[in-house]
This record gives sequence, C-alpha cells and structure tokens, in this order.
Amino acid sequence: MAHQFTVNATIHGVSLEDFKRLAADTRLHEAVCRRIPGENLEILESKKVGDIYTLKREYSLDVNIPDIAKKFLKDAFRLQRTDISDLAALTSDVILDPNLPLAASCKRRVSGDATQVSFNLDWTVKVKVPLIGGMLEKHAEGEIRRFSQLEIEIVEDELRKIFKSEQRFD
Repeated sequence: MAHQFTVNATIHGVSLEDFKRLAADTRLHEAVCRRIPGENLEILESKKVGDIYTLKREYSLDVNIPDIAKKFLKDAFRLQRTDISDLAALTSDVILDPNLPLAASCKRRVSGDATQVSFNLDWTVKVKVPLIGGMLEKHAEGEIRRFSQLEIEIVEDELRKIFKSEQRFD
C-alpha cells in the first residue's frame, strides 16, 4: 500500500488575487525551479495552453545522504518532475519520476484570501523495494517535505522580488 501524507504551508502578505495573476506568468515557475537545489537542471517543456500550464524538468537532486554515497550513486537521484497546473483553478498534478524504484505524485491546491495564500500538497509515495519499502517511504517523505518547504520559501522570495519591482515602476 502506498504511503500518503500532506504538506501545508502559508505565505502571508500575498493576496490570492495577486498570486493568481503572478502565477499566470510562466517566468515565475521557471525562476522557482531554477533555484531548487540540484545539478544539471534541464527544462524539457514549459508551455501554457489556455489556463493549463505544463512544466517538465529534469535534474539531479541534492539529497540528504553522505557525500561518499553521493559519489557512488552519481545521477542515481536524477529526477524528472512534471507539473500540470490549472492556473484558473489554482490546482496542479505533480509527478516525480526518479531513477529509483519509487513512484511519487501530488495533488496541489492553492487557496487564500486578501492577506494570505495557502498551499495544500497531498502526496502519495510508493517505494517498490520488498521488506524495506515502508522505511524508505518514510525517508522519502522527509526529503519531499524538506524540498516542498524549500520550494514554498523560494516562491515567497520570488513573489517579494516581483512586488518590489512592481512598486518601483508604478
């Protein structure tokens, strides 16, 4: 059975209306993915058709394991990630496709009001390794939580940069 967990986060000081307007610009999504810790980022697809935005990228993750293990496992943590977002509904399907026996996906929803934006990420993780899969799923959860929190912090920083630049030019 797959392991499921939820990550919730809130960005204060950003209205849902502003977030929706800024999220419609593909440059925000690309800027965020360029800042995620990893190596050899390749944006394979970034296209918007109507309200549907697809961002597919591939990179080697900077996972939390000893350096010696990273050297032996070079590119073992190469990950292809696809986000298919409905920019009008502020929902996304996220699919992680790593070079490991792991399947991970997420249903992301953004909600909020005039003062904040809230993110709800419902993750499903399945490690296809007999006997130790459950333990590895818990470790994967920790890494996904860490990267999700980091991504939210990067989104917040990018939004603040945009707000500063808009204020300068108003």
